[in-house]
Amino acid sequence: MLSYKDLSKHFGLSLFDKDFQFFLKNTFSDLTKYNLIDSNYITSVNNGIELGFKNKDAVYDDDDNILFEKGNPIFSHFNLFPKSVSLINDLPFHSNFTDKRFEIINKAGSPFQTKEGYKSFLNKNFLVDHYKLDNIAITFDYDVEKKTINFIQVRDNNLAEHLKL
Repeated sequence: MLSYKDLSKHFGLSLFDKDFQFFLKNTFSDLTKYNLIDSNYITSVNNGIELGFKNKDAVYDDDDNILFEKGNPIFSHFNLFPKSVSLINDLPFHSNFTDKRFEIINKAGSPFQTKEGYKSFLNKNFLVDHYKLDNIAITFDYDVEKKTINFIQVRDNNLAEHLKL
């Protein structure tokens, strides 16, 4: 079993780093291949985890789905889903996926930032609370009706620029 901190200590490593590859192969049995055209994530469906990467060096054409240069994907963030408790036994703020929003706030304190509203492209309401722990940013994405956790995102606030708080 791992802690979310065990994953976050690999932030900043290249996907191609030998030690990071060793960690991935010894931790996950079903990781998808990295394909920047499809996503900046590799996923483990069995473990309910998405591992996200920034890749400033890649050269690609979104419209034509052509990758000219692979670049250097750098591990910058991950998403934990309820299934992840089979592998991750220590979630941020000692939370659980069964916790309601008020329980998270009791454990973690007031969020650094809360965003809520309606996303027309998703055709649904959203509610997210953002917390900061030093250089780590943690986001709880909630089911708006039930106020339960849909997923938890943990990111290096310096690396995940598009998600920076």
